[in-house]
Amino acid sequence: MSTSGVVSWTLNRDAIINSALRKLAVLSGGSTPQTYEVTNAAEALNAMIKGFQADGMPVWAIKKYTFTVTSGTYQYEIGNGKTLATPAPLKVLQAYRNQSTTSVNVPMNIYTNYNFNILPLTNTSGVPINLYYQPLATYGQINLWPIPGDSTTTITILYQRPFEDMVASTDDIDFPSYWTEAMIYGLAWRLAPEYGVPTPDRSTLSKEAEFFHQQALMYGQEEGSLYIQPDWSGKH
Repeated sequence: MSTSGVVSWTLNRDAIINSALRKLAVLSGGSTPQTYEVTNAAEALNAMIKGFQADGMPVWAIKKYTFTVTSGTYQYEIGNGKTLATPAPLKVLQAYRNQSTTSVNVPMNIYTNYNFNILPLTNTSGVPINLYYQPLATYGQINLWPIPGDSTTTITILYQRPFEDMVASTDDIDFPSYWTEAMIYGLAWRLAPEYGVPTPDRSTLSKEAEFFHQQALMYGQEEGSLYIQPDWSGKH
């Protein structure tokens, strides 16, 4: 007996839509959905993906980005086409600074909007120790305090990235393959009212969608030991 040796199986956008419609008994055999059905289902699928972003921070969606500060500049725009050209983070989870003179990574404080705005001596310059990230509609702003006094510091952020839209019919899902069932059943449940699926059957779909959703969420959580981080606020 031999195996394929391949582990890259995935479904593209329209394959997920077709699978969801088959769960609703809308498609049978080799039939294909109408164009308007694909358009409506694609909208529902992308809306569902956006909703998944609020589930938390699966380890596979956490990315790292490093940039060098500019002397006298405390605010940096991040996003496609911005000064820091990478997709805008949903949230910044951690940050650390590194000065070229020491080559030591030092954790930074992640502040809320309120705490950042009440910092004293807002014109103070020096080595940044506090960071506040403000997400906006199409990009984000990274705010530092104190204002960088030189350009010798690099800052690395760990952030939750947005999930990519499924625009074209052949776009693959921007999720690990173990999310496939959650996608199919979740989409089927969302589309069920439009196709007149009876309430008892919709209830069954809802339970199946939630089961696969929770299963994927639990599998994607990072496991590790408890670590108590020292206070590196720079006040000592």
